[in-house]
Amino acid sequence: MNYGTPDINDLSDRERTVLLSIIEQHVLTASPVGSRTLSKNIDIQLSPASIRNVMADLEERGLIGHPHTSAGRIPTDLGYRCYVDSIMQAVVLSDQERRFIDERFASSLNNAVQELIRNSSHILSQITHQLAIVSAPSLGKGVLQRIELVPVASDKLMVILSIRSGIVKSIILQLRSEIVQREQIENIAALLNEQLVGLTLTEIRETFADRVRDAGGPDDGIIRLFIESSDRVFSERLDPDAVCIDGMNTVTRQPEFGDPERLRNIIELVENQRIIVYVLDTISGGQSLTIRIGREINDEKLCEYSIIAAPYRFGQLNGTLSIVGPRRMNYPQMIAIVDYLAKLISQ
Repeated sequence: MNYGTPDINDLSDRERTVLLSIIEQHVLTASPVGSRTLSKNIDIQLSPASIRNVMADLEERGLIGHPHTSAGRIPTDLGYRCYVDSIMQAVVLSDQERRFIDERFASSLNNAVQELIRNSSHILSQITHQLAIVSAPSLGKGVLQRIELVPVASDKLMVILSIRSGIVKSIILQLRSEIVQREQIENIAALLNEQLVGLTLTEIRETFADRVRDAGGPDDGIIRLFIESSDRVFSERLDPDAVCIDGMNTVTRQPEFGDPERLRNIIELVENQRIIVYVLDTISGGQSLTIRIGREINDEKLCEYSIIAAPYRFGQLNGTLSIVGPRRMNYPQMIAIVDYLAKLISQ
């Protein structure tokens, strides 16, 4: 998708150098950057007056702007986009950073997917100091290996779905009758396995009613309950823990959150996972790392932030690993970390 990034060839060497310096200084200080500060940069070699002229040109292009009445400038969303797409240099993680990730990730290799995403979000928040969000793999393309029905109370039935990629999903159904014979439950489980094993959850959800009607069971109370609950039972979502969020305490220490409105927005974001799920769904699904900056996210509460998201694979299923933080982030470093961990999970 094109976000209106200026053609880097249209920028002079001076404009490119000054824009780069403004972004790097702002990332370090969280403060507007003035011409006097830039004139001390040995890479620029321009007088403050010449720098002011270049800054005026960059501002006219929409790449930097004035915060309040300050004499300094800060990058705009468009400026960051130009930087990310055309100016910044990729970085390679240090041996120490890779060891930090590898050692902590190793402890979750043999655990269930829920523990894997929980541990990954914790690692990501620790090393980036941003809000880390890891979504469980979407189960839509997951192939059903087995379905089990387990009575857990006189009027409750646990449905356990085993997915071929090694994921297990469970859900509780409320029965309308308290008297259900074990033999009846076993027969229904056998029927469901016969009709559904080998299909993806999406295929099951879309054709469930027709498949069980063909099996001759539409009059059975439990079958009718399954028909009514099929969207929930065979949902692509793993469970309420399908999104793990970590790093709230760390990210809110950054200078941007001295603004009560921004602090309130990030708290609401964490408390309302539906917003996060929706946003990640709109930017994920691709095969490569994705960056959204400020208003590119198309959510009012997130217009002051950036998201770096990368897909990962768990067996045949896809999930998303991402960080959310102020637009003023070290993009080369953050991109390298997110990409490395996503590839580590996918191995």
